[in-house]
Amino acid sequence: MILCLLLAACDGGLAPPPPVELGFSGTVYFTPGSWPTDSLFNLWIFASQIYPLDSAKVYSGLLGSQTTIFLFPSISQSLPLSEVDSMSYSFPLQSGTYRYVGVIQHVSPDFSIRAFRVVGFYKNPTNLSQPGTVEVNESAQVKGINIDVDFRNPPQQPF
Repeated sequence: MILCLLLAACDGGLAPPPPVELGFSGTVYFTPGSWPTDSLFNLWIFASQIYPLDSAKVYSGLLGSQTTIFLFPSISQSLPLSEVDSMSYSFPLQSGTYRYVGVIQHVSPDFSIRAFRVVGFYKNPTNLSQPGTVEVNESAQVKGINIDVDFRNPPQQPF
């Protein structure tokens, strides 16, 4: 009887902890009234291991044999396109250094470089005009990677 109680009390006590979801998370803040009505085909959060970018680096980073630019939720899925003030996210990624993180708008149905526009990026806390670097390690998810988006006043384009 006592043995049964002890075994019942140890429910999962010796089980390994659940695996840590690597990547980063935060909130995307959208400037009220700035949502486009006609030029929003897709919307993604991106994480690039390279910066600065040019059109050749974008294509090879997304579609090359060694991916260096990652999209969330995926290239075939978009973030919700409904007009909201903010949206929390959790971007699962392997450990690594991500030099340019932000939100990219797909403005037309084609996939030319002109069809994409960065509309906000994670800022360097010591120089707000420059992208901040996100270091993803294997021990914990990086939190607080917040991005401000103003569709009407996007930042200077990197490509």
